[in-house]
Amino acid sequence: MRLDRAQAETLLQRMEGRKVAVLGDVMLDEYLFGEVNRISPEAPVPVVRVLRERAVLGGAANVAANLKALGTEPLLIGTLQKDAAGDRVLGLLTGLGVSISGLVLDTSRPTIIKTRVIGQQQQMLRIDREDPGLPEAAVLLGLKDRLERALSSASALIVSDYAKGTVNEPVMDAVRAICSARNLPWIVDPKPAHKALYRGATLMTPNTKETSELTTRPARSDMEVSVAGRTLMAELGLKGLLVTRSERGMALFSVDAEHAAPWMIPTEAREVFDVSGAGDTVIAAFSAAIAAGADWRDAAMLANAAAGVVVAKVGTAIVTPAELLAHYHEQEAN
Repeated sequence: MRLDRAQAETLLQRMEGRKVAVLGDVMLDEYLFGEVNRISPEAPVPVVRVLRERAVLGGAANVAANLKALGTEPLLIGTLQKDAAGDRVLGLLTGLGVSISGLVLDTSRPTIIKTRVIGQQQQMLRIDREDPGLPEAAVLLGLKDRLERALSSASALIVSDYAKGTVNEPVMDAVRAICSARNLPWIVDPKPAHKALYRGATLMTPNTKETSELTTRPARSDMEVSVAGRTLMAELGLKGLLVTRSERGMALFSVDAEHAAPWMIPTEAREVFDVSGAGDTVIAAFSAAIAAGADWRDAAMLANAAAGVVVAKVGTAIVTPAELLAHYHEQEAN
């Protein structure tokens, strides 16, 4: 079952201009594209001759980019350094029209960079430049201040956790308090090591590997996903759970159907070139739909369609309403 084109178009129109806050680790994603014709004489490794380079927003910044592409107004909260990578992040955000007022300067750590080396359309190596850990006290105060400001006007909050330090206990205590007081939904893209920080979240969007790690249970088959998902919801007091299952689609859980099986949504991906950033697209589309008043099933179907579009692109990417509507048009034609 999926939304039809008219339903998707109506939902996308309702999302236009909605404010969605994004709290998380801001980073720069670099791509080096090249060709491989020989093995290095220095070591048994391929030599990649770089033909072109590309830099895009990564982590929580990519979630913000996806929200912007979908027509919403993202309110990005995170940290960066005033270094070369930080300047590139600021330039990319400004170029997209994403506000940078929610960013806090962290002079103690460099801006996070993930560099992917791609040869013959295949990722061969990833280089991470980062200094993860709890930010200094002044940075924590800055994050809580920006969070308070953003949530005064947002219709939903996304917590985009890459376990680099922005999502931490003091900040998440503030998230819980503010969202509870304002009855705001907060939706988490989790890292298993930070499991305790997500207690009381409205909904989480783990993939099957993360679901398995969060519950120490297998989560491959439909039955395994059902058991692991219910276990996770009960343990963390979640209202909902959206498990992304790659080629198997998604599984949507809700406390409203406590004793029922999750709703299984088949994948809409035709071709898969690169899953980098697909989780960012899923949580952005789902949360934007929730902010626009959609029910969870419609939001999940829209997110599933967005994932089907984005995985057909190489590298961290975004999805536009026009691309989504074209996708629905193609599905109906077939």
